[in-house]
This record gives sequence, structure tokens and C-alpha cells, in this order.
Amino acid sequence: MIVYADIVFFENLIINYVILYVTVLIKKIKKSYFRILISSIIGSVYAIISITTKNIYINNIFFKILLSILMIIIISQTMEMKKIIENIALFYMLSITSGGAAIAVSYLTQGYTLKTINGIPIINFPILMSGIGLIIGITLIVFTIKNFKTKISKKDIFYDINIFIYGKSIKARALLDTGNMLKDPLTNRPVIIVTKRSLSKIVPEPILDNINLIIGGDRLGQIINKEVSKRIKVIPFKSLGNEHGILIGIKSDKIIVDNCEIKDVIIGIYEKEFSRTKKYDALIGIDLLDEEECNYELNRKIKEKHKYNLC
Repeated sequence: MIVYADIVFFENLIINYVILYVTVLIKKIKKSYFRILISSIIGSVYAIISITTKNIYINNIFFKILLSILMIIIISQTMEMKKIIENIALFYMLSITSGGAAIAVSYLTQGYTLKTINGIPIINFPILMSGIGLIIGITLIVFTIKNFKTKISKKDIFYDINIFIYGKSIKARALLDTGNMLKDPLTNRPVIIVTKRSLSKIVPEPILDNINLIIGGDRLGQIINKEVSKRIKVIPFKSLGNEHGILIGIKSDKIIVDNCEIKDVIIGIYEKEFSRTKKYDALIGIDLLDEEECNYELNRKIKEKHKYNLC
């Protein structure tokens, strides 16, 4: 069987480049066409060497893995081990899926031949089959990742919470908001934001009916008694269109999220609704669950689902 080195080189160069480029796109690595090209050339040169030499070290699986790591380091522009492992895992997923798709298409169309050169099995099929396999493989990986992300975002960002104030409790549907970093400036306790409507059963009416007066500090002693006033917190915040916002909060006895009990959480009172459909009544942040009272498993689950980004 005659193998033309230039054809093998350019075929591998194109395939390597596409797979590396897609890896960069999916992982949102800063694109460098030059780095991708250099990495692709290294992989293509190895393909030529591996089929033209009987050197057992060159064709050793460990050497191949090291070469793959080198190619990924070149395009990743980082030496951080976690990112390198994530990138190489995606690279292998794309390579294996694309190669398997190409073999499947070739097998179905009987458009391949199998030979051995220097003890290495070589599957020879037209570049068209390689291209089709590449497209199918990339499509499958991208579809799987998008489908996985969609399931997480729709299913795992809502939590049922119980809020306890003055010995009374309510249940509320909470949205996990990664941008909610609110804390009480005096005690540094976490703040969750809950609609005024939901709190009507556990927060004294004088507080809910006179939020503006409390913000202004007018007649506070006449509105609520001294014991209640100790729980009232004035929380400054910044948001889009509101650089100097003020939120009135009240210290809870405790809240429970997925069997995780957290004490002395500040409940920020939101006078409007978060959505027209009233699908949820509260906003909680990831930092809220980073408490000693919370069990380790819950913390691990929250952090892995919402801090780890496939893309």
C-alpha cells in the first residue's frame, strides 16, 4: 500500500486544525490562529513519523498522550492543570466522536480499506468521509453540551426555602442568582431578597406598610417597638440604573434550604414582583450556602453546578 506523506500531512493538518479550533470556541479560550496552526502542524508531523518509523517509543501510548497535552498547552495559553485537563478531555471527545463517525459512514458506504504499515493499522478512507465524520462528531458534541446546560439552567436554579421569623414560617420558591452578593454591612451576614407579598404572613404589618418611613428614619420608634427595631437592617446596594439603592431588611430566626439550616440570615424586602408569572418569590446567592451549618454535599452540589462552565 502506497502512502503519500504530503496527503497524510495535509489531511491531518485540516482535521487537527478544525478539532482544535472547535475546542477553543467551546471552551472560550482566547483565539490565536497561529497557535492553533502550530499545534495542528505538530500533530500532523507526528502522524507522518508514526507511520514511517518502527520506534516503539514514538508509537507508545504515553508518548501520544504527552503529545496531546503539548498541543493543548499551546492553544490554551495556560499551565493551569485543571484547565488543561478540561481542554484535553474535550479535545479527545471531539477526536474520538469524529473518528468514530467517519468510520461508521465509511463502513456503511463500504468506502474504506484497512492496511498495516510498520505494525500500525491504517484505516484509509476518502477525505470526504473524514469531513462528514468531522461534521457529525462536532455536531453531536455541541448538541450534547447545549442540551446538558439547558437542563441545568432550567431544573437546578430553583430551590424551595423555608423562612422563620418570630416563630412563624413561610415557604417560598427561590431563584439562585449568582450575581446576588448582598451582605449586611454591619454583621456581614448574607442577604436574600423576598417579595413583600410573600412576607405578609410573618413580618409585622407596620414594617411592610411603612418601608419608606423606615428608610428615611422618620418616626421609627412610633412605627415599631424597640425589640422589633433591633432586627431591622438598612442595606445599601447597587444595580443597573440604581447606583445608590437602599433595601430594608429584617433578621430571620433561620432559613432552611434543601435540609440545610442557616441562622440569622437577613431578609431583604422587595416591594414589587420578580416576574409577571410569580414563578419565584426570592433571590438567593451562592455565598448564602457557604455556611458551616450547611452539609458538605449541598455545598459541593451547588458549587459544581453553577461555578463549573462547560463553555
